Amino acid sequence: MNFSIKTRILPLAILMFGILAYMASCRKTDDPAVVTPPTITRGTQNVTLTDVKTTYDKTHGNVNWSTAYLGALSQLTGRFNSFGMTTFNFEESNPAATNFEAWVYINTVNTSEPGRDYGCLQTTFGVDTTMREQAANKAIIKSKSITYSTTDKGYIVKFDFTFHGVTKELTGKLNYSGHTTTGTGATLKDVYGFSFDFQFLAKTDFLITSTNIADLIDIKCDAIFRKIQ
Repeated sequence: MNFSIKTRILPLAILMFGILAYMASCRKTDDPAVVTPPTITRGTQNVTLTDVKTTYDKTHGNVNWSTAYLGALSQLTGRFNSFGMTTFNFEESNPAATNFEAWVYINTVNTSEPGRDYGCLQTTFGVDTTMREQAANKAIIKSKSITYSTTDKGYIVKFDFTFHGVTKELTGKLNYSGHTTTGTGATLKDVYGFSFDFQFLAKTDFLITSTNIADLIDIKCDAIFRKIQ
C-alpha cells in the first residue's frame, strides 16, 4: 500500500470510529434497561382501629365522586354525607397485614342541588330517603389483597366493591398521607391521613340505567384517624 492510499484510509477510519461511538452512546442513553428506578422510602407506622385509643375522624373525611354529565359533557360531582369504617389496619412496612372495610349510605348523595339529589340521582341508584341499613342502600369496599406500588410510596389494593346489588373485584390506590400531632398535654393526639382512589363502570358492571351519567365513575376518598397518646 502506498502512502497516498494510507492518507485517504486513515481519515475514513477515524470518521467511521466516531460514527460508531456516537451510535453506541445513543443506544445506551435510550435503552430502557438503564433507566434508574425511583428510590422509594417507607417508614414503620402502624394504625389500627382495634386499638381502643384510635378513632376514625369522620368529621374531616370525605367520599367524593365525579362523572361526565350526559356521558360526554362537563363533570358532574358530588359526595356522600354518611360513610364510615368497619375495620382498618395499616402497617406501612407490611402491606400483607394491611386491610380495611368501608361503606357509604347511597341515599346521602349530595351535589348541593336538592332537586338533583332527591330526584334523578336517588331514582338512578334505586334508593329513597327512608332507607338506612338495607343492602340496596349501602355501597361497601372490602380489601382482598394489598401490595406495594412499584412507582411511588402508595399501595395497590384489590378489593370487592358491592354496589346496586352487584359485587365486583376492582383495583384501587391507597396512599398514606403522613402523620402529625394536635393538642397539648392531656389533649395531645397523633393524627394520620390516608387517601384511596378508584374507578368503576356503573352501567357495564353495576347495572345502573341512566342517560345522565357516564359509564365511568371516579371515586376519591380521604380518611383521618386520631390516636390518644
